[in-house]
Amino acid sequence: MYPLQTARPERLEDRLRRRLISAHQGRRTHELIEILQNEIKFPYDEPLWFLIKNINGCLQNNPRQVQRIADSLYAMTAEETVIRLESAPKLNTQMGPMFTVWLKNNFETLELNEFRESSEGIFVLNSSEEEGKTFVNEELHQDLKKRPDLVAKVNQTYIVGEAKWIGSPGGNQDKQVEEVLDFCRNQRGDVIRAGIIDGFPWSIKKINDTIINFKAAVQVQESEYDIVSSLLLVDYLGSFL
Repeated sequence: MYPLQTARPERLEDRLRRRLISAHQGRRTHELIEILQNEIKFPYDEPLWFLIKNINGCLQNNPRQVQRIADSLYAMTAEETVIRLESAPKLNTQMGPMFTVWLKNNFETLELNEFRESSEGIFVLNSSEEEGKTFVNEELHQDLKKRPDLVAKVNQTYIVGEAKWIGSPGGNQDKQVEEVLDFCRNQRGDVIRAGIIDGFPWSIKKINDTIINFKAAVQVQESEYDIVSSLLLVDYLGSFL
């Protein structure tokens, strides 16, 4: 379901590495930032990174921010800056598209018109974000801010679902579980809402054999709503046949 790839460092070209190190060691701030603007990521979690990379005049109009960023960069050595740029990408950034790919590999998908007209069998909607959102809101009357991860039809029954990978308890991960529960809680009409959650919340015991009682696990395992692992999604949708 989530075939994670090996996390491999992304090496900079030798010429680019030399330029970056030279600009850093020479404290040539504008040259250094200009080099970094062309990279996929920043050496640290910079809140203005998107603006720096995409908005014309951002740095020129904010000299204090330039100095703050320079101080942050020079708090690292040039070699540390390179190492951070070359570090392997976070694997959790791979998770989002995987559910969609898995759906297409495990279910028959239909374009909107065929999906709408289908009346027998299990089908998954193949659509763009905007087309799917419009269909779900205007025709299924669901009032959602985005297209659900799953838009399925089993015979005449529509099922929409939100899918999440939850790797650990606490913080943002608990918030994502709450989002799925809220999604399921707000059932509208005859459309069935389901949560598809994988990962930590299905765990039962810690390695010391004590029972797991973290909030996310308890909420998922004791939920009154339709919450399933993607591994059981074929069986779940098949139960509506």
